[in-house]
Amino acid sequence: MSRYLFIATNYEIPELDNTNKKIITVKEAIESGVKSDYYEEMDPDDKLIIYENEEDFDELVITKETTFGDCGFTNHSFIYQIDFIYSIKRANQLLEYLKANIKEGQLLELWKVWLSDDMNKLNIPFSRCSYGELSHTHLVQMYNWQHEEYTEQGCLIIDR
Repeated sequence: MSRYLFIATNYEIPELDNTNKKIITVKEAIESGVKSDYYEEMDPDDKLIIYENEEDFDELVITKETTFGDCGFTNHSFIYQIDFIYSIKRANQLLEYLKANIKEGQLLELWKVWLSDDMNKLNIPFSRCSYGELSHTHLVQMYNWQHEEYTEQGCLIIDR
């Protein structure tokens, strides 16, 4: 089984990358003192992705390209994968992002699902809130596995 977090909408929304990654060439890495045993085997113009620290891997990233393809959970045509490890800071960033990108007269679905071989046995609880009601509490319940109302799967429908 694999867990997927995603946003579904019927309109495009911007991608987001809160990591502090830098893309540099092998030559630039060598010149700046970044060490690796693999540089000798690489072209000096090859691109590298450099992160300042391991925590950068946990930051909020929202991308239009998904690793799970067409999930079949929603009829919305725009699916955006969410990647992050829960923290209060990241939940607040997600809340700010959602508030900025839910269009007037539209709705947005926030999904958290486990994909398995037997999709017929999935029991995904749905909840709904308005744009004005959307709060940090909704995201804590959805993403903080230590929260008393946390569920393994869910869909939050947000109306505006």
